[in-house]
This record gives sequence, C-alpha cells and structure tokens, in this order.
Amino acid sequence: MIPVMQWEAKKMGWSNEDEFYEDLSIAQTIPGPIAFNTAIMVGKRVAGIPGALLAGIAVVLPPFFAIVAVASVIKPLSNNIYVRGFLKGCYAAVIGLVFNVFYGLIKKQKWTIFKVVIVAAGVILLILNNDLLIPVFAGVLFFLYFKGVE
Repeated sequence: MIPVMQWEAKKMGWSNEDEFYEDLSIAQTIPGPIAFNTAIMVGKRVAGIPGALLAGIAVVLPPFFAIVAVASVIKPLSNNIYVRGFLKGCYAAVIGLVFNVFYGLIKKQKWTIFKVVIVAAGVILLILNNDLLIPVFAGVLFFLYFKGVE
C-alpha cells in the first residue's frame, strides 16, 4: 500500500519524494499500521487536521470492503490451482513493492562507517539468534538515533 500511496501523492502533487519519505519516517515511529499513519501524515500536510481525518477514513474503508468482497469470492475457489498461483504472484509483487520503498529509504540515508557497523552488527545478531528481535531492534535504533546524531 505504501508504494501506491507514494505514487499517488507524487502524481497528485501532495508531496514530493523527500516530503513523502519524511512523512513515512515519522509514521514509522508512531504505533499502529504504517499505511494508516502515513496517510494521516500526508493528509495533514495537504489539508491540516481535516485532511488527516479524511485520509485516515479514506485509507481504511476501501480496503476493508475490498478484502471482504474478494475473500467472499476467493474462499470457495481456494483449492483451485489458478487461484493459488494468482495469490502466490500477488505475494511476490507485494514483496517487490515493499523492497522498492525500503530501497528508496536506504538510498536517502547518509551512511557513515558507524551506521554501517551498527546495522551490520544488528543483522548478524538476528541471523545468529532471531529470538533477540526486539532487543536488537531497540538497540540498533538507540545507537543510530542517539549516538549517530552528528
């Protein structure tokens, strides 16, 4: 959903790439779904508080009804080989779209040796023991945010 939001925000002139990534970064720090938080941030940028409220409603209602409608159609066909192939293709497309946004965020970073070492240490710790996800994630954020400020 985030790549589609980015594309629409850029196409409609609601935010440029830097503004969108700034909104996305702030949205990631707020508890809750990232797409919902990002929509609120973009809506607030465009039209203030009423824009944030409308964006929140607009980002929740259509997918809710679409999921209910698609699920009611697909459920009886869930054992069909073509439907299963379609769903696997959708899954691959979603991974590609998320990776595209992730790649854009990484490109925007100003990487230093310190940041690379901290991120690499976090990845290695998670590969060695993925039960440490929350402490490693919190530690990496702590070092990048508080110790990485120049």
